[in-house]
Amino acid sequence: MEMIHQAKHWVFQMLNETWAWFSTLTKVEWMVVLGICSAFGFLCMRGIASRGTT
Repeated sequence: MEMIHQAKHWVFQMLNETWAWFSTLTKVEWMVVLGICSAFGFLCMRGIASRGTT
């Protein structure tokens, strides 16, 4: 039970640290992050769409 509590605490801590990091980004850094996420999403969608074709 203690391990579950520690894992939950770790997840919440990582989410808080991630949110704190995002809140410190400048506009240019936001554009870079959004561009990388968009490119990654595009590649994932392209991979899923081509999964049915051989």
